[in-house]
Amino acid sequence: MSPKKPEFWETVRFWFRLGWIGFGGPAGQIALMHKTLVEEKKWISEERFSHALGYCMLLPGPEAQQLAAYLGWTLYGTIGGITAGFLFLFPSFLTFLGISSLYFSYGSAPFVVSFLNGVKPAVLSIVFVSFLNWIPKGIKTKGHAVCFAVTIIGMSVFRIPYPYLLAFSIIFGIVSFFSGKSGPAKRDAIAEEPPPFGVDLFSRSERRREENYKILKYIGGIGSAALILWTIPLLAILLFLRTEFSFWKDLILFFTKTALLTFGGAYAILPSVAEYATGAAGWIGLEEMIDGLAFGESTPGPLVMVLTFVGFLAGAHRYGSVSSGVLGLTLTAYYTFLPSFILILGGAPVVEKTRESVWLRSVLNYVTACVCGVILYLGIYFAKSVLLESNADVGSCSGAPFSCVRWLPLFTAAIGILLLRWKKEVSIYWIAACGFLFLGIDLLFYL
Repeated sequence: MSPKKPEFWETVRFWFRLGWIGFGGPAGQIALMHKTLVEEKKWISEERFSHALGYCMLLPGPEAQQLAAYLGWTLYGTIGGITAGFLFLFPSFLTFLGISSLYFSYGSAPFVVSFLNGVKPAVLSIVFVSFLNWIPKGIKTKGHAVCFAVTIIGMSVFRIPYPYLLAFSIIFGIVSFFSGKSGPAKRDAIAEEPPPFGVDLFSRSERRREENYKILKYIGGIGSAALILWTIPLLAILLFLRTEFSFWKDLILFFTKTALLTFGGAYAILPSVAEYATGAAGWIGLEEMIDGLAFGESTPGPLVMVLTFVGFLAGAHRYGSVSSGVLGLTLTAYYTFLPSFILILGGAPVVEKTRESVWLRSVLNYVTACVCGVILYLGIYFAKSVLLESNADVGSCSGAPFSCVRWLPLFTAAIGILLLRWKKEVSIYWIAACGFLFLGIDLLFYL
């Protein structure tokens, strides 16, 4: 059954809602997208979703936000990609803007965190239910199972960085395909599914030279736009804030470099950010960085959004005002996520073209199996952070395991799993109810 075309404003509502409930890191966000777009609304086919996910996992930057932008592009072209990527980030941006302002002004934001702590077990239940439906679809052959298992064991036991596991999956997929062990894939088959809804930028009836010319022209246009978009804020600061230009230039260059080096998720880059921000740059204190990481774990959107907290405090501490913090936060967000938009909008037409290549699709299926392992690992990590006490470890829990469990989040997540298995469309109401429940409990004890 072919995907059905949604109304544009229907997609706007979905992406905006996803931005508010996108807890659980990439594991939760990708599972939520698959559950809604592929299983429920059927806007995207399973094959297209897996192909897009495989490409996004090869890029630096937040995978879930890039996937949202890519899927938005497949639905409504460039405007769809920009809209999806922006709305996925906007709620997280607003949340960090509020938290950062409260933190700088009053030193904490307790009731915001209370509400968000209630949201996390609700999202955990959604992730668990979605996982049960999605993971098996990404593991179709024995070779896929090998990549999945190697990824899980490599990350959890040997602490192997994600880029090395990704490289293994690509090499293993290439070897498997060309040795004739690619499962059900037929080497002489060509994908017949056209780009969705007639959006065929590069028709197979055109000459290959014309196709290549259009691709290069499109990529050149995106590259030129990227250079202009990167330069404009820098020139504006030079024009209007000339005396402070050196500080803002350093901040912009640092977060641009960070965005281009964020392979393997935010956890791979945050240590170096913390070292520079608290040390050489002297933007924030170590305790502030730790608090920022806690906020990042508690808020919707990509974890890398915690960099905006660093940017806010850098500007606020430098000039002693919330307005300077807002500028720092905005510039950090802009230069952190601009490369992701460029890579998606510039690469999407080329990636769609590769769907005609059987061996590339086969290799990306192995990448998807690796991604399934990464997401399962991150999902378990998210569950541990929600359901266990922050100081829990093997030694402290072996003697008294029940003392390490956060019972209210555990019961909330369990009830959510039962509820969502029975009635799937209540997820947004369940999230809101849990948030207000935890907020009410904390207010009761506070008063």
